[in-house]
Amino acid sequence: MDYELRVIVEKVAVSSQEVVKRDTIKTYDIQRPESIIDLGLRHAEQISLLEKIQNAVLTEQAVLIDSGEEVCPKCGQKLRKNGAQVSDFHAVFSDHKLRLQRHCCSNTECNWQGASTIQAVFGTNIHPDLAKLQCEQGALYSYREAELNLGKLNGQPRSVNNHAQVKRITDKVGGLLAAQNGSPPATQKCAAPARDLIIQVDGGHIPIQEKDQRSFEALAAVVYRPEAIQTVDNYHREIIEKTCVISAQDDHLHSIKTFLIHGALKQGLCSATHVTALADGAKNC
Repeated sequence: MDYELRVIVEKVAVSSQEVVKRDTIKTYDIQRPESIIDLGLRHAEQISLLEKIQNAVLTEQAVLIDSGEEVCPKCGQKLRKNGAQVSDFHAVFSDHKLRLQRHCCSNTECNWQGASTIQAVFGTNIHPDLAKLQCEQGALYSYREAELNLGKLNGQPRSVNNHAQVKRITDKVGGLLAAQNGSPPATQKCAAPARDLIIQVDGGHIPIQEKDQRSFEALAAVVYRPEAIQTVDNYHREIIEKTCVISAQDDHLHSIKTFLIHGALKQGLCSATHVTALADGAKNC
């Protein structure tokens, strides 16, 4: 006897359990796998199945995206429907088109219109999980490498994962983190006051694949107490406790100076601390 598997999505009334809508998402023939590659679903098929299920969920959610306002916030007249507009939404592994109901003021002199795109309603049309992936890739790799990595993860290239978008989201999150790190949290515990601290600073170039530049210059610093240096053997020593900071140089050293001071405070910097600073003599340090 032959069988097949069906992936079905049902819309069910909670109170009566009546099936209001029933859609067959995908049908699979059950066959004996001839090789390991036939076992289960391939990468592209998994993404395709997820996309179809996402479409079913998003179709129902799109109907519910409404401000809930019945009167015009500008003149107070009653609102009326004004057709639907197709809006883009980018999930983690798939891209979708949502039809959102448009509303406008019934007063022709007012001409107010409500938000009718995902971008206007939520401030972005990219799911936070996708933005997180883009930011992580942009922080670890060059932007073009990140674009390729996201394409491999997705099984195919997507325009939303282009290197320019990866750069935008990485810069935006980096800017927010830099602002947050500009002042240490009040709850941050610092070490006991230190009599001596050692600070080492060095610079280097980090390669990137951009048309206008091949690399950018960054500075790194490490702060530690002399007593944190321990002897491993006759030839080696190691620092068992330290604070490290790093920043690009192109903000006139503002960030690296701020981060370094906070790192020193974390190690116990106070007005009585004797600081020994080590560098290789380069002007950037």
